[in-house]
Amino acid sequence: MELGFLTPFSEDALKLANEGPFTCIEIGGSAGWIDDAAQRESAKKLLAQYDVRVASFMVLGPSIRTSKAEMAGELGSMGRLMDMANEFGGAVLTGAAPMGYDPSKSLADNVAMFKEVYSPVADLAEAKGVNVAFENWPGGRGPFADGGSLTVTPEAIAAMFEAVPSQRIGLEFDPSHFMWQGIDSMKAVREFIDRIHIIHAKDTEIYDDQVAWRGTYSRGWWRYRLPGFAKFDWPAFFALFYELEWDGDIVIEHEDGSFEGDRRPLGFLLSGNYLKKSILE
Repeated sequence: MELGFLTPFSEDALKLANEGPFTCIEIGGSAGWIDDAAQRESAKKLLAQYDVRVASFMVLGPSIRTSKAEMAGELGSMGRLMDMANEFGGAVLTGAAPMGYDPSKSLADNVAMFKEVYSPVADLAEAKGVNVAFENWPGGRGPFADGGSLTVTPEAIAAMFEAVPSQRIGLEFDPSHFMWQGIDSMKAVREFIDRIHIIHAKDTEIYDDQVAWRGTYSRGWWRYRLPGFAKFDWPAFFALFYELEWDGDIVIEHEDGSFEGDRRPLGFLLSGNYLKKSILE
């Protein structure tokens, strides 16, 4: 397993990775690279200079509400993204997707919409040899909101993978999103290990006193934290992946308000050093 972090691409980010315990990055905001060969070549030189590789590109996949008329354009875009992923050493295409959930329909009907849109995406991924990984993000408005993500619960994920069985379609597994829903991440890992393509390392701090006073239908009773600053058992988590013979990249997603501004790089370094000690080697 190798450690990285999610970041817009910049030389400063590569310097931070090189100085810290990181060997890779997940690049956010990469769509502009698709048709800019000069920018891609410049990036490759910087990556080589700092001995850092691209683990993944965070992209926006098609909505499950995509119409048949729109699919050709979506597949063209996904195809160019997959070519870029291959150009950068077989990087994974990740993202909070598929979006477009319709709460007026049943889960089964939403999964049927997913199958219609993502079966050809899976065929394209198979042809190009690229992994596509959905982050299990419930959305800013809560699970299963109008237009939100389908990849929210183990129940939904299992139905998605049954509908689109290609191993190229999988997860960017993030335990933080399961924590505040009361979902057992360890059980989910065992269930979906063959479809986990990459890990998002992010923790969740839960304020039990606020839950007791305000309940879980309010806001403000939890917040995202960097690994090492909340209660998730990262050593046990990684030990399970070793037990299941999984080997891939672990990418820190930084949404911790205690380490913003000038302290943001420090947050990456502190959390990265903590995780490095948590990974059995």
